[in-house]
Amino acid sequence: MKTFKKKISKNKVYREYVDILNGKLQLSYREAEVFAVLLQINAEWGSMVEATGNVLSTDVRRVLMRETLITKTNLARYIISLKEKGVLVETEKGHLKINEMFIPEFVDNVCEVRYLLEVV
Repeated sequence: MKTFKKKISKNKVYREYVDILNGKLQLSYREAEVFAVLLQINAEWGSMVEATGNVLSTDVRRVLMRETLITKTNLARYIISLKEKGVLVETEKGHLKINEMFIPEFVDNVCEVRYLLEVV
């Protein structure tokens, strides 16, 4: 099995993770940027996000707009697109959360991503 390693700083880890997944997800640059910031917020605000069950609360949207310099209208478009691509999914209460499949797991400061290519 081929293993590719890359050392990355903490402030760039979510963007790098999204770039790796983007081969499959086919996100635009701005969608990928929004997704990376959402992953970072989800990790840093974990208990608050879990308590509300909404990864796109008003506070989170404000941070997203500030960090990415995106207007409210464009953010809404990117959120719709991320939902259509399965990155964001609805909870039972109708809130949005990040699809568990796309949340990175870190063990000893290492995040491992595996791709399996099935040749047919």
